[in-house]
Amino acid sequence: MDFFHQLFLLALLLPLVACIDPTYHHCGQNFTDNSILQQYINSVITGMVDTTPERGYATSSISDGCNTVYGLTRCRGDIGPKACSDCIIAASQDLQEFCPGTSASRIWHDLCFLRYDTTLFLGTIDNSDLKGWRSEKEAEDPVKFSMAVLQLLNWLKTGAAAAKNEFGMGKRSFNYNASITIYGMAQCTRDLEGITCMQCLEELTSVMIKYCTTIEGCLYMSSSCLLRFEIYNFLLASTIPTYPEVDVDAPAPSPSTIA
Repeated sequence: MDFFHQLFLLALLLPLVACIDPTYHHCGQNFTDNSILQQYINSVITGMVDTTPERGYATSSISDGCNTVYGLTRCRGDIGPKACSDCIIAASQDLQEFCPGTSASRIWHDLCFLRYDTTLFLGTIDNSDLKGWRSEKEAEDPVKFSMAVLQLLNWLKTGAAAAKNEFGMGKRSFNYNASITIYGMAQCTRDLEGITCMQCLEELTSVMIKYCTTIEGCLYMSSSCLLRFEIYNFLLASTIPTYPEVDVDAPAPSPSTIA
């Protein structure tokens, strides 16, 4: 069974509900009678809570040869250090409450993500935990709306894969009866190289095309990347790049043409 068919089947099982600020967690296997492993997990999490706000991202690892723990965090690229710190602190507290005594766990908040594992995962795509939310309302003129959404997401994916913080955001207008604005966001964890980031986002796009690009809002996220669009402004940056309304087959504009 090829990867995209597996991803398709996985997406069929995902609960798709109205787009809200999501909080989701996944707990790994429990362990018992290993105080050293728990100490290492606590140390990795504490270290990342301290270091994440400055860069919006952190990785950590600790090992004694028998016990090894790897960790990763990311904050959304449109928030500052204070919001990042608040989110990572809350995520770490929630993860330790929801997944105590587990050797591998991860948690998503709207503004951040935190993960630890005893198996090395850094630098590789992990879409095994793909999860989706979508609006309940279909867009007017869904075919043209879908093309407009995909054009915006393609620009954002390209921007995210090329950016140092692997984050892209923007907006574009869509005129049908009344003009609306589509807002979008693409992000990868920063352990991925640019080409790997793009591959991760393309895999999410393939699922979005099947399920929600004709819907007024949608989010898909995994441990490695996320894609989101809405017809309301969910972005928190003071300035949001504006992409021109152009033919769907036109190439992406150069950075100098983006306001």
